[in-house]
Amino acid sequence: MKKAWLSALLALTVVAGVGSTALGEGAMRVFLGGERIVNSMGSSNANSVEDLVNKMGGFVDFDQNSGKLEIIKPNVNILVLEGIQQTRNKTVVFSNPIKGYSDKNVPRTFNVFVEVDEAPVAKDLRMQLVLISPEGKEVDKGKEWKYSTQNANSFYFSEPFVSTKLESYGTYKIQARMKSEQFKSYVVVGENNFTVGR
Repeated sequence: MKKAWLSALLALTVVAGVGSTALGEGAMRVFLGGERIVNSMGSSNANSVEDLVNKMGGFVDFDQNSGKLEIIKPNVNILVLEGIQQTRNKTVVFSNPIKGYSDKNVPRTFNVFVEVDEAPVAKDLRMQLVLISPEGKEVDKGKEWKYSTQNANSFYFSEPFVSTKLESYGTYKIQARMKSEQFKSYVVVGENNFTVGR
């Protein structure tokens, strides 16, 4: 998955950068995970690259002085389950992954477990779960979770969706959204889905 993500980004950044660098504007170097992936690209492309990276579930940190653009792509896993419990010794126990429900208009209770690795370093990192209907509308939102990732960039949390009415047949999405003091807008960094209907 990471190779496909990187290949798509490289194709776009190379195409976008060819014309503008030739015109003599400031050069920008693109890094992913500390490794340089594009040597020189016009700095006017920074906003276009940021929009693309946000849509692909990542963030962009661009330093205009050095011309360094760092792509930060958190690794997010989402499980939709019937139940989640934590034992006294802190072991997390999952029960019955949910792939779907046969009938609509029945209140459903399910749990969502989210594991995040390689999160952006932030004093105030925020996460929120959002349930999206097959029509693309928000059905329900979880609470806003707050983390400091200055010492550790990995964490996990779980959140129940209680008596949630699923009114349409089709595929529902559970999206994990993230932002921080550096990245002001929520970005969808992970997604899982389940279906309602036969």
